[in-house]
Amino acid sequence: MLWWISGGIVLLSLIVLGVAVMSTAARVRQFGNTALSLQRRLLDGEKRLQPHLARLQQTAEAMQPRLEAMQEQALIIQARRGELEDADQRPATR
Repeated sequence: MLWWISGGIVLLSLIVLGVAVMSTAARVRQFGNTALSLQRRLLDGEKRLQPHLARLQQTAEAMQPRLEAMQEQALIIQARRGELEDADQRPATR
């Protein structure tokens, strides 16, 4: 009689374990499908964004020489202003 009770408990435990495994497998499958969907959307967004990024890179590279020239001019102007300020602060020689 004790064997029947033990066997019933083991059988019931195996059934509960099987249900839990099937439920978990369904959720893992759903998670996998969601991950694939998100990956597809990410790749699609990357393909759409790539031409815009290339254009932005070209624009930045085209602006680089002009910005460097402007920076040089600003440094020259700054140096000239510094010389003028130094001349104004020098004591007058007689």
